Amino acid sequence: MIERLFWESRGITIQEVVYLEMIYALIIVLFEVPTGVWADRTTRRRLIQVGVALEWLSFWILLYSFTFSGFFVAISCSAIGSVIRSGAENALLYESLQESHEASSFERVLGKLNAIGIVAAVTAALSGSMLAQYLPLEWNYRLSIFSLLMATVCSVFLVEPVHSEAEERLTWRHLLKGFEFVWSHTTLRNVTIGFLAAVSAFNFIDEFWQLYARDVSIPIYWFGAISSVLLLIQLPGQLFAGTLIRFASSERWLNGFGWLMGGGFLLVGLFPSPIGIGVMGLLALLYGAMEPLYYGLLHHQVPSSIRATTESSVSMLWHLGILVLGIVFIVGTTASLFWAFILIGLVVWFVHAIIR
Repeated sequence: MIERLFWESRGITIQEVVYLEMIYALIIVLFEVPTGVWADRTTRRRLIQVGVALEWLSFWILLYSFTFSGFFVAISCSAIGSVIRSGAENALLYESLQESHEASSFERVLGKLNAIGIVAAVTAALSGSMLAQYLPLEWNYRLSIFSLLMATVCSVFLVEPVHSEAEERLTWRHLLKGFEFVWSHTTLRNVTIGFLAAVSAFNFIDEFWQLYARDVSIPIYWFGAISSVLLLIQLPGQLFAGTLIRFASSERWLNGFGWLMGGGFLLVGLFPSPIGIGVMGLLALLYGAMEPLYYGLLHHQVPSSIRATTESSVSMLWHLGILVLGIVFIVGTTASLFWAFILIGLVVWFVHAIIR
C-alpha cells in the first residue's frame, strides 16, 4: 500500500515508475521460457532458492537506492527472481505430490498455497499502511527484507523429488517444446487460449478498479476496504477448486468461467454504478478458482521432462495477452474508461466463441 509513496520519497517520478514497470514486463517476457528450460535441466529447488534470494536482494537494494539506476537494478533483480521461480515452483510441488502418490490433490494444495499468499498480501497491506502512520516508510522494507531472508533460509530445506521418468532432459534447442506440447493437444490448446483471455482481462480489474470507483462516485475512504475484499474474495475459489472437479471437468468449469468473465466486463462497462464494484468482486471469485483449475489440468498431462518449460511458456503467453489487451484497453479509453471495459469483455467473448 505504501510502495509508490516510498518510491516518490526517493525521487522516482511517475514517468520513471512506468519505465520501470515496462522493464519488469520485458524481462518477464524475454526470460520466462529460457528459465523454464533451465528448471527442467537442473534441480528445481536450486532455482527456487536462487529466485527467493534475488527477491531478497532486490528489497535490500531498494532500501539503499536514491536514483533511477538503483531502482533499475532492484527491479531487474526482482523480475529475474520471479522468472527463475516461475514454473519451477509448481513443477516441484506437483512432482513432490506425485512421489507420495497424491498428484490428484494438486488443485487443492495449490489453491491452499495461493490462499495463504492472498491472506499474507492483505495482512502486509493493512499492517504496512498502519506502520507507515507511525514509523518511517523504510521500516516496511526492513521487515520485508527480514521475511525474505527467512524464506531464503527455509528454501535451503526443500527436497528434490526423484525423477522416475526415463525421458531425455531438455537442451537449449528445445525452447519451443512447451508451446509445441500445448499446441499439439487440441483440448488443452483451446482451454489454454480461453484461460489466458480471461485471466489477462482480469488484470485490468486489478489495475483500474480505483479509477472506476472514483468515476462512479465511491468515496476514497472505501478504497482500502475494496482492495482487501477483491483479494479476500478469491479465497473460496482457491480453496474449493479441488472440490469443483468432482462435479464437472476442469475444461467445463474454465470455459463457463471464461464466458462469465467476459459478461462481467460488459456489465461493468454498460451499467456504470457502485454495483459494478460488486460485479468486480464476483469476477475476482471466479479468477481465484481459474488458476488452480487450469494448472491442475496442465500438470496432469505434461511430462516431467518439460513440466517447468511448459508452465513458463504459458506464463509468457499470459504476459503477452496482457500487452495485447492493453492495446484494446487504450483504444477504449479514448472514449471512456467504461468503453474500455466493454471492449475487453467483447474480446473475451469473441475468443471463447472461436475456440468452441
